[in-house]
Amino acid sequence: MNTRDAVLVEQARHIHGNVAAGAGGAFVIACLNAAAFWGVVDRRYLLAWLGAGLLVVLYRLAAWRAFRGRELTPPLARAWLRQAVIGAALNGSVWGSGALFMFPPEQFGFHLFYVFAVMMLSVSAMFSFGVHAPTFFAFFLPSALPAALGLVAQGTALHLYIAAGIAIFGAVVLRFVRQFNDVFLRAQVLRFENEALVGQLTEQMEAVKTASLAKSRFLAAASHDLRQPMHALNLYLGGLAGQELPAAARATLGNASQCAATMDEMFRALLDMSRLDAGAVQAEPREMPLTPLLERIRLEFEPQVHAKGLSLRAVPCRASVRADPAFVERIVRNLMSNAVRYTQRGGIVLGCRRRGATLRIAVHDSGPGIAAEEQRLVFEEFYQSGNPERDRAKGMGLGLAIVERLARLMQAPLTLVSRPGRGSMFAIDLPLAAAARSAAARAPQGAAVGSLAGRLVVVVDDEAAILDATRALLEQWQCTVVTAVSARDAVEKLAASSRAPDAIVCDYRLRGGENGLSVIDAVRAEFNADIPALLVTGDTGPERLLEIQASGTSVLHKPLQEHTLRLALTGVLAG
Repeated sequence: MNTRDAVLVEQARHIHGNVAAGAGGAFVIACLNAAAFWGVVDRRYLLAWLGAGLLVVLYRLAAWRAFRGRELTPPLARAWLRQAVIGAALNGSVWGSGALFMFPPEQFGFHLFYVFAVMMLSVSAMFSFGVHAPTFFAFFLPSALPAALGLVAQGTALHLYIAAGIAIFGAVVLRFVRQFNDVFLRAQVLRFENEALVGQLTEQMEAVKTASLAKSRFLAAASHDLRQPMHALNLYLGGLAGQELPAAARATLGNASQCAATMDEMFRALLDMSRLDAGAVQAEPREMPLTPLLERIRLEFEPQVHAKGLSLRAVPCRASVRADPAFVERIVRNLMSNAVRYTQRGGIVLGCRRRGATLRIAVHDSGPGIAAEEQRLVFEEFYQSGNPERDRAKGMGLGLAIVERLARLMQAPLTLVSRPGRGSMFAIDLPLAAAARSAAARAPQGAAVGSLAGRLVVVVDDEAAILDATRALLEQWQCTVVTAVSARDAVEKLAASSRAPDAIVCDYRLRGGENGLSVIDAVRAEFNADIPALLVTGDTGPERLLEIQASGTSVLHKPLQEHTLRLALTGVLAG
């Protein structure tokens, strides 16, 4: 339905809603008018006049009932408005005909009474039928014009003055009705245009939502499929690293390992985004001193900065903040990595500044800067300023997106100040701790890896390459290995074993709709023991991540390095 037809339907609906009350009210006033004139004019005229009025009322009510309860389509609305115009014209004609006998000689009070009744009905019609000018004019003109002419026919100056007043009143009423009609029509047009815009916006939002879900599904599927061979490659490279190799072969292995490490970093960034979008990560704020963090960041980035001929200054800070230490470290590391990547001359400054009850951690660089129109975009996924060719050396464009999400989880404001050619400043504001206390001594990181010799490990995966690579690596660590492709296969192969396995390493997504959680449960149930388990997955879908997190099972994400697998395996075996 176009806008014009929709407005027509609204006019018909409004008129239809007022007809019954208008027709009934007009006949009641006609009865009062007849009662007032009873005995003053010929009763035959009054009775004929009332009879005609009653017939008009019955006609209008019959037309009203014929359209009552029906859905007003544009054709039906046009038909109803035609009926409304005819009914209004008949009603106006009946009232106008009263001018033929309701001006008894020398009865000025009755003249005013009749004219007052006509004007009162005209005002009522103005509000009832003003949304459709033809309906109003159909009543007003045949009722008011004879009343005015009847006054003129009396010939007295007073009657002429009243007739002139009616003419002025009529002009004002006609102008008001036109304005009221125009306002109504414009309001309805705007209403339907807005509804159309809302409908279009809703469709666009649904399309964006569908596209976003499709993108997420595609990334999850593509990420899982790519992680499988990368995972196997890392395990094979880890196995080769433990072999005696010629110097040339070891150099080649080092280059291959570096390429694999780059791919790992990309996959970790995608995984971080998936976990953040899934709500699988929650901030755990606590008091943390900043001195150790700033020193770690300085030591980590100093070689890269000096290799590019830049300067690096990390301003000491003795303050403590209340925040999630892992989040803060990841944010500062990402901001530093971004600064190092884009700065080609000058230097980088990492420092803090108190701002009332908060502490601002800021990274200043002398890089190319960011244009004002791009400053909002740099926090979006995969957006990279000044990298239209998608140079892999400049990353994936996820670092600042991760920063924005982590800051949002901590409800910590992010600030970006930048001018093209003058460098940039990225900062995060964190609440100061209630009292800056010395940090408690932390357990040393990177504890020695325990021995796995003699451990019985069952590995379940439906990828032959991954099974082979994992088996070779575990056997290199002197483990006894049982490989399987499903829960049933694992239980059957373990049936010949004289003892329960020491650990389970299982892929999450398996063939036939089976998943790693059900496999772990099946093996544990077979031996009636709470066997330590590691779940390995390449899934990045938010639903999968939440399901795995809810299970409480230790999880590793593909692709992973051989030392990561060894640390995790010794960890679960140690309880």
